[in-house]
Amino acid sequence: MPDAATPAPVGVEVVEVPAGRLRLVTLTRPDARNAMDTALLMALADALDDADRDAELRGLLVTGAAGMFSAGADVREPLGDGGRRRMELFTTVYEQLTLLRVPTAAAVEGYAVGGGAELAAACDLRVAAEDAVFRFPGAVHGIPVGTARTVGQVGLSVAKDWVLSSRDVPAAEAFRTGFVQRLVAAGETVAVARTWLAQVAGRDPDTVALLKRLFNDASGLRNRVAFENDALRAQAETGRLDPGLDRDLPRTVRPRRV
Repeated sequence: MPDAATPAPVGVEVVEVPAGRLRLVTLTRPDARNAMDTALLMALADALDDADRDAELRGLLVTGAAGMFSAGADVREPLGDGGRRRMELFTTVYEQLTLLRVPTAAAVEGYAVGGGAELAAACDLRVAAEDAVFRFPGAVHGIPVGTARTVGQVGLSVAKDWVLSSRDVPAAEAFRTGFVQRLVAAGETVAVARTWLAQVAGRDPDTVALLKRLFNDASGLRNRVAFENDALRAQAETGRLDPGLDRDLPRTVRPRRV
């Protein structure tokens, strides 16, 4: 646990709404542009697990502190195991957020890069400031990530453009292609995302949860996330890229869902 002088890497605020409550989850490493190290990922996984156990929860919002969503993985963190533990946490968080039973929204200010862009993509709704920027740099860093969610959100051709080039995607372009659903002035993202979550919170929660599951299954999202997570874990375990994912994965990697 962090001491009193060390702020928690993830802040959680519970907000009461007429139909239940919302949780606002904030990445709080502003000095590191909210980059995600092992400690932050552990705290985020715990926050998402706690949220999933909250029977009165009706929505969850993810954002970053100090006008920055997240710079992605913390490239300065020493990784004694070659990054296996951190990658396991990344894939766990991606799956938790994607499959959370309640509606989720990302309020994106500044840059959402790599793992930060993936967190935003894992939410049901993305609200972005007009000056926000997204980037999926897996092809630069040799990390096979970026396909599972984007292909269903912006279509195959646009997803290939963004992920294979690893270029900056301005918020206006992300809005035009449907990746971002609300484009607002800087500083307004959290309020707009909260408004949407509060609106959905007023709907029947069991129906909303079922609809989310139907969306995930009908679109193939659940299986795409599982397949991409297997690829990420396989790379972290073996230290190499393996295009032949039809072959057996390492013993420590969960079997793909079929």
